[in-house]
Amino acid sequence: MKKVLLGSLLLLTSLSANAGWTECSIIPHAQCPHAQLSGKNLENANLQEAQLVEGDLSRANLTRANLQGANIYHGKLTGGNFTEANMAGVTLYNADLTGANLTGANLTGAKLKNANLSEANLTDTDLSNAEINGAKFSKTVFCRTVMPNGIVNSGANCPAKTAAAAVQAGVGEASVNGCLIQPRSVCLNASLAEANLGSANLSGAQLYMANLAQANLFKANLGKANLTEANLARANLTSANLSQTNLTEANLSRATLRGAQLERANLTGAILLNADLSDADLSGANIAGAALSGAILCNTVMPDGKVNNSSCRVEQKN
Repeated sequence: MKKVLLGSLLLLTSLSANAGWTECSIIPHAQCPHAQLSGKNLENANLQEAQLVEGDLSRANLTRANLQGANIYHGKLTGGNFTEANMAGVTLYNADLTGANLTGANLTGAKLKNANLSEANLTDTDLSNAEINGAKFSKTVFCRTVMPNGIVNSGANCPAKTAAAAVQAGVGEASVNGCLIQPRSVCLNASLAEANLGSANLSGAQLYMANLAQANLFKANLGKANLTEANLARANLTSANLSQTNLTEANLSRATLRGAQLERANLTGAILLNADLSDADLSGANIAGAALSGAILCNTVMPDGKVNNSSCRVEQKN
């Protein structure tokens, strides 16, 4: 009888030890290595500090789930939905997050070394202080994404989320797609296309490779800002302050720069095709290699201080 009971106990112990292969208790601190959670609906689940090493969470719904401090080393999270999930301090070394939706997820301090985040959606994701050495980001969507160094990263396809009224009123710290509209703001790759930034103060801002195509920057202050390789095609920069601004290789094709202040601006290699520079002041500006074909030059002060009226329209007398 004792042998039977002992045998039964050993069998139950063995089954319990291997339960992680087939099922997993959805509780904090769960011990579920190799957990099979593919396609499961785990919305709002609490798996804080759970051990899910090499677990399969592919296509699982973990919207607003708590995965804080969980260990998903070498896990499979492809196509999973982690919208607004708390993943602070999560371990995802060598994990596969290809195509995962991490919109609004908290990944502060996450361990993502050698993780694959290709084609993942990182819109509004917070990666502050995360470890991303060796991580793959091929075709990853960056939109208002807070990077490990605290810089907000937004790609060209980032949808608009603006606060234009607050910008124009000068109230509070208005932001557009995660980029604070204030002096010395740091917004590399900022997505500001068609943004209404009339009279905005972005003096000294770091806007390297920013997308400002067709943005309204009427009377905006961009003095001493860094707009290297920025896209300002068709932007309205009428009466804008661009003095000492770095516009190296920026795209200003068909931009309106009427009355703009461009004194000592760096326009090396900039594209100004068909741009309107009427009444603009380019005193001391560097336009080496700049493309000015089709640009409108009328009452335009050139770098040497001379006024260029080559494109002024001649009024016909009746």
